[in-house]
Amino acid sequence: MDSIAETGGLARYPGRSAGTDAERRAANHLHRELEVIGREAHVRTLSIRPRWGLTHALHCLLGIAGSVVSVGSPAAGGALLLAAALSTVLDATGLFQVVRRGTGSRASQNVEAPRDTGRPGLLVVTAQVDAPRRSGAFGLAVRFFRDPWLVLLLALVGLLALAVLRLLGLEGGAVTGPQFAATVVLILLAPAFADVELTGAGTDEPGAAAAEVALGLAEELEGELEHFDVGVLFTGAAEPFALGMRAWLRANRPSLEAERTAVVSVGRLGSGPVRFTTREGAVLALRCHSELVRICREIAEDDGEGGAYAATSTVARRQTPAAAALARGLPAITISCDGTQPDDDSIDRTLGFCRELAERLDAEVGPTLEED
Repeated sequence: MDSIAETGGLARYPGRSAGTDAERRAANHLHRELEVIGREAHVRTLSIRPRWGLTHALHCLLGIAGSVVSVGSPAAGGALLLAAALSTVLDATGLFQVVRRGTGSRASQNVEAPRDTGRPGLLVVTAQVDAPRRSGAFGLAVRFFRDPWLVLLLALVGLLALAVLRLLGLEGGAVTGPQFAATVVLILLAPAFADVELTGAGTDEPGAAAAEVALGLAEELEGELEHFDVGVLFTGAAEPFALGMRAWLRANRPSLEAERTAVVSVGRLGSGPVRFTTREGAVLALRCHSELVRICREIAEDDGEGGAYAATSTVARRQTPAAAALARGLPAITISCDGTQPDDDSIDRTLGFCRELAERLDAEVGPTLEED
């Protein structure tokens, strides 16, 4: 597997957060690596708005202002809270950017290596180019709240409901107590989101290893599947709202048939066991495709307790590339490894699991595509 011999190739591009020059150079590196393994690839430039930390910090501040105003004027405060809640849910689910439209745009890149040899199915192997920002405050918020966007939305909706109660004439501790608690949540979340804008991305070895696995998988599966062509996609601006994946889905929507397409996203790799997702997405986690989950469970069962993969299911509470594909109605799943630092074994484990998933998908689902 020559393509993964240089483990952590992307780690040579530290600070590759979305919209940076380091991300652009990392995308060019992956473009060269695809050509080395014989894949024709293209780099597509995207216009993105990457300042999500500022966006959601402003949502928090708008919610705090709405809470304060609602004490004296429930109607005005409720209007502010409604605007903050709607903007939050639209932004966090990727449906539409409201506040973020005023935060400025940058250029990002997708690296695409499609394949069309006439096979009835398409398997898209994807990993991300960019690295997450190393915000300690936001990391604590994720650890404490698990899904900060859901907590933010619940706090805003709760405050909105309390403003409505005030408008109806209800006062006293039944309103002020919950209002104080929800406002404190927003006060805690605001600096956590703001801190994202004050920190940069590191070398991100877990993400770099994921890209190497995607390269290795593309090389090993070349011409090996009977019913699926294998396309490769490295997405920019993936952290944490899969902006590159969403751009690719919009551009290729006419040619992507849910009945004939599957997306396998290689997530961040640590030194621990393999994990496959059953649900993905911020605020509202979508179910991964039942056939992909079933095959992953069967691989884990056949591997047995204490086997090479030690694979179990997990839930990804953020907008991953696979979550973006699920929102478009495409079968998708993310394969990753627990832990913070990858090693050769975790790369081999993930590569082996993904390859077995692709082969079983080809053997079990592929023949039905020929019949259609």
